[in-house]
Amino acid sequence: MKELGKWQIVSMIAQGLAMLAGMIQTFVIIRILTVGEWGIVQLAISIGGALGIYQHLGLVSASTREISSVEKKEDIFKIFVTSVAVRYCVTLPIALGLFIYSRHIAVNLYHNAGLIVPLKLYALSLVFQGVQGILNSVISGMQRFRTLFIYQIAISFVSILLYIPLVYLFKINGYFYAFLVFNILSSIALSAIALRPLMEKLLLPSKKDFVRLFKEIFSISIAIYVVKILYTNWEKLGSNALGLFNSAEVVAIYAFAMLYAKKIMNISDSVTTVNIPVFSERFVKNLDEFKETFVKNFNKLFSLIIFVGAFASYFAPEAIRILVGGNKYDASLPLVAPMVFAFIVYSFINIITSSVMIPAKMAKSMVGSYIFLILGSVASFFGIYKFTNLLSAVSWAMVVGSIVCLFFMVYWIKKKMKLSFFNIDHVAILLQGFAIAWLCNIDILWVKLVAFIPFSLLLLFSLFIAGFISRKDLESVFNKIKMLTPKKKLLNL
Repeated sequence: MKELGKWQIVSMIAQGLAMLAGMIQTFVIIRILTVGEWGIVQLAISIGGALGIYQHLGLVSASTREISSVEKKEDIFKIFVTSVAVRYCVTLPIALGLFIYSRHIAVNLYHNAGLIVPLKLYALSLVFQGVQGILNSVISGMQRFRTLFIYQIAISFVSILLYIPLVYLFKINGYFYAFLVFNILSSIALSAIALRPLMEKLLLPSKKDFVRLFKEIFSISIAIYVVKILYTNWEKLGSNALGLFNSAEVVAIYAFAMLYAKKIMNISDSVTTVNIPVFSERFVKNLDEFKETFVKNFNKLFSLIIFVGAFASYFAPEAIRILVGGNKYDASLPLVAPMVFAFIVYSFINIITSSVMIPAKMAKSMVGSYIFLILGSVASFFGIYKFTNLLSAVSWAMVVGSIVCLFFMVYWIKKKMKLSFFNIDHVAILLQGFAIAWLCNIDILWVKLVAFIPFSLLLLFSLFIAGFISRKDLESVFNKIKMLTPKKKLLNL
């Protein structure tokens, strides 16, 4: 538990620094581009992302799981080669199709010729993106977390050096020039980092090895593949649907609220890097220890996500105006609280998926839960949109979908694994967190500052009463952060 917590904290710090670099990059770009230009960028990313997700095949998480349990280094390279070969059978046709049909999609479907060049550049980038996830799985599967985190921090600052000058010079197209160059550099760097320890073990898989590894990887990867498709389409559903019937400015308002809210995902995304290999190993070796460790770890992550997410929404108007340098995205403020809440709930889904469902290979339950993510969102939208404006309806539909997905995921894990980890205390604290998040609509800073201390203390008190965190936990976190902050320690990472 201590080792797991240590690497999760290090991962959060690394992700935090990467997120900081990403926020600097994003908000400088937002200042450079008009609302309409930013809307076109987001629309192109949504279209490309919705297609690009089909290349993943669930191979990254599945490969990580398999690599974490192998005994021989040569098997790691065989898994890598098998995964890459399978992925490019899908990636190359998708990239070629997007490149060829980019004009048709831009002009005939979205009636915006400004999307042509961005979509072509996105298609080229997909070719280089194809190998990155598998290389990441090699590093994390070998539990070389220190190396991976250093790379994540370094590449995030390289990204700033690419995006800002190119966007300044070439506007919309410059964003996608940077996107292409960034993916080329990332693929080269990851190849060197991931394969260097395996240089003496670079044995290609035989036909028999390939078939065996293909079956082992695909026993869970196809379910992860479906889940990734469902999640990406859930995330992009609002932007893509709004883009069909509304202006780029409307898409930009919605996309900006999502951009802000989605930052809460950095916490769960950072720990999944550690959780998949660690919990996969524990699930195989000691099921009782696996369950006990997961419950304790989940409650601590739940506490952190609720606290950070609630107050990120609480101070959203002030933070957004500072970051964008004005009030041009004030129209997105009513969407922030529901969007933050949707991604808070999805963060729990993300943690459960990586910590329980993938290690336990609960393929059907995982896919079924994510189907309800989509169905819950779509069905609730048609029940909501008559009573509010279109943007609010889409935002609240995401909230409902995420809650429905979480409910079924918790139910199936309890039924099949006899593992109960989500109870009335979690629900009560979720409601308390949402009440704080909703206060972002009070646009009086001094009132918020005065109320911040009692609200934060009440939320912390609730977490202590529920037994999710203790004084010892807080002291342990502070001690670990202290150990990581001196220069000597940072250099040793």
